[in-house]
Amino acid sequence: MRRIAGALRGDFAVAARPAWGYGLLCAVAICLPLAAGVLTGHVREGATAALGGYLTVFGDAPGLPYGERARKLLRTAFMATLGVGLGQLIQPWPWLAAVVIGLVAAAGAVWPVISVPAVLAVALTYFAPSEAGLAARMAVTAAGGLLITVLVLVLWPVRRLQPLRTAFEEAGTALADLLVAAGRAPLSDESWESLRRRAVTTHDAAARAFSLYRVSQEDDRALERLLTTLDRIFRETIALRVLRAAAVQEDPDGRWAEELDETTEALAHALREAVTLGGQAAAPEAMDAVGRFADLNEEVRRAAHARRTPLPAAVLLGQIRRCLDRVGTAVRSISQQAEEAVEVGPRLPRFTRPRLPVLSTGHHPVRLGLAVTLAMALMLLAHEHYAKWFVVTVLVSLRPAYRDTVDRVTLRVVGTAVGAVGAAVVLAVAPGHTYLIVFIGVCALLGFAFRGVSYGYWTMFATPLSLMLSDFTLPLDWGAAAARVTLTVAGGALALVVARLLWPRGHRASLTGRIVDTLERHAALVRSLVDRDPKAVLERISDASEAARLLGDSLDRLDKEPGGSAPQRLRDAVTAARRLRDNALALLAVPAPVEESGPTVTLLDMVADRLEDVAEAVRTGRPLTRADDLDRVLDELGAQVDRLTERRLGEVDEGAADRMTGVRRGVMHAVAARPALRGLGAEALGLASLTAPRA
Repeated sequence: MRRIAGALRGDFAVAARPAWGYGLLCAVAICLPLAAGVLTGHVREGATAALGGYLTVFGDAPGLPYGERARKLLRTAFMATLGVGLGQLIQPWPWLAAVVIGLVAAAGAVWPVISVPAVLAVALTYFAPSEAGLAARMAVTAAGGLLITVLVLVLWPVRRLQPLRTAFEEAGTALADLLVAAGRAPLSDESWESLRRRAVTTHDAAARAFSLYRVSQEDDRALERLLTTLDRIFRETIALRVLRAAAVQEDPDGRWAEELDETTEALAHALREAVTLGGQAAAPEAMDAVGRFADLNEEVRRAAHARRTPLPAAVLLGQIRRCLDRVGTAVRSISQQAEEAVEVGPRLPRFTRPRLPVLSTGHHPVRLGLAVTLAMALMLLAHEHYAKWFVVTVLVSLRPAYRDTVDRVTLRVVGTAVGAVGAAVVLAVAPGHTYLIVFIGVCALLGFAFRGVSYGYWTMFATPLSLMLSDFTLPLDWGAAAARVTLTVAGGALALVVARLLWPRGHRASLTGRIVDTLERHAALVRSLVDRDPKAVLERISDASEAARLLGDSLDRLDKEPGGSAPQRLRDAVTAARRLRDNALALLAVPAPVEESGPTVTLLDMVADRLEDVAEAVRTGRPLTRADDLDRVLDELGAQVDRLTERRLGEVDEGAADRMTGVRRGVMHAVAARPALRGLGAEALGLASLTAPRA
C-alpha cells in the first residue's frame, strides 16, 4: 500500500507547465460535433464524430514534427474508422465478437500500428448499436478524426520548425548545465548522473527530431555537423570532470579552480545563447576566458619548472586547457551555425511507402487477448447494460509489467470515479446535453493539457471521456454512475488476477545473457583504447552503453515481477559500467602513449582480460579462478609518474624546458592518463566483482 501511495504521488506530480492551448484545441474539437449534433437533432451522429475525434487525438504525439504528426494522426483516424466498421459488423454474433475483440487486442499488442484507439473503437462500437448503416457510421467517425487532425495541424505553416528548435534548445541547454557542473567542485554521483542522463536523452531526442525533417542535402550535412559538434562537447565535458578531480588532488589550493569555474561558466553561457537566441555575441567573451585560463596554465607550468608547484598539477592543467580549447572551438562553431540557421521549406508532409511492420514479441499479447476475451464472455453471461466499462478497463489496464498494471488499475478507478460521479452531479444539478457537453469539454481541456506533464491527471480526466462519449445518448443518474464505477473496479480486479496468474517469471533467467553481453562489450571497449582509433572507440562506447541499458531494462522488469526484486549489486554494476565508459572517454582525450609512458597498454589489456574472464565465469556458472596482476600494475602506474616527473625536471634543469622530448611526451600522457586509467581500472574491478558468480 505504501508503494502504491508513493507511485500515485509520482504520477500526480506536475513536471512542467500544462499545455493549455493544446488542451483547449482538443476540447473544442471534441465538443464541436457534440454541440452540432444536439442543435441539429442528430445527437447520436454527433457523439460518434466526437468519439472518432477523441480516438484520433488519443494517438497524437505533440512533440513530433508536424509532418510526422500528420502521418500519425491520419493513420490513427484510419485505424479507428476500420475498428468502428469491424465493431458494427460483429454485433449480430456476441460470442464471435468476444473472440474477435480479444484477437484484435492481442494484435494491437503485437503490431503498434493497431494501436489502443483502434481496439477501443472495436469494443465501444460493438456495445453501442446504431440505426445508422455501416458506411455512414464509418464516414462520421472518419469526419471526426479528420476534423481534429486539421485543427491540430492548422498552425503547421508558422510552427513547423518549433519541434526542431525545441529539441535543439533542450539539447544545448542540458549540455551547458553539464559543462558548468564539470568545471565546479565535484557533485555527488546522483546529481552528476541526473545531469548526464538529461544531456544524453536530449541529444538523442534532437537527433530523432532532425531525422524527421525534409531538408536540402547541404542543410542535412549542416544538421549532422551540428549534432557531431554537440557530441564532441559532451565527450570533452566528461573528460574535463575526470581531469579536474585529479588536478584538485595534486594542487588543492591553487587559484586555477576559480579561473576554471569562470571559464566553464562563460562557455556554458555562450552555448545557451547560441541554442536559445541563435546568436554569437557571447562567444568572444568565452574565448577570452579560455585564453585567460591558458595564461594561468603557463604561469603554473613555469612555477612547476622552478619546483614551486607540483609538475603533475601543471601537466593536468595543460590537459584541461586543451579540453577547454576544444570545447571553445565547438561552442564557437555552434554559435556560427545557429546564427546561419537551417532552412526548412514549408512543404507538405512526405508520405513514404509502407515499411515492414515492427512486431512486438513476448507473453503480453497472449495475456491481453485472453483477458479481453474472458472479460467479454463474463459480460455476455451477465447481460450487463454498462458492460463496456468492464471490458475497456481490462483492455487499457493490463500492461506488460505487473506493477505497471497495479498502478494503471488504481489510476483507472480514480479517473472513472471522478468522471462518472462528476457527470452525475452535473446532470443532477443541471440536466441536459448542453451541460454534459460542458463537463466533457472541461475534462478534455484538463486531460489533454496535463497529458505531457502529469500522467496521473491525464488519466483521471481523460479516462472517462471515451466511455462518456459512447454513452452520450444514454441517461445518467446516480445508479448508472455507481454501476460504472463498480464495473471499473471489477475490471481492474480481473486485470490484476490475470496479470498475477499469467505473468511469466523468466526475467531473472535472462539476466545471465545480459550480464555476459555487458561484460564482453566493455572488455571490447577497453581493448579498443589500445589502438586509440577515435571512431572505433566511440562505436565500442555506443555498443557498451546499449548493452548496459538492456541490462538495466531487464532489472527494471525483474523489479516489476510479482514478488520480484532486482539485486542491488547488479544496479551498482550498471552504474560502475557507466563510470567505466566515462573514464574511457577521458582517456581518449589525453595525448597518445609513447615508449616512455609506462604500463598503459599492459593495464588496458589486463582490464579487458579481467572482464572477459568474469564474462566466461558468468556464462558457465563456474567461479573465477585465474589470478592476474591488475592490482600491482595499478600501483606501478603511480611510481612510473613519479619517475617520469623527476626525469622531466632534470631535463628542465638542463635547459630543455621548451623542447618536446620523449620524456616530456611520456609525462604528458602518464600524468593526464593516470586518473582515467585508475578510474577505469577501479570501475572494471568493481564491475567484475559485482557481476561475478556467487558461491
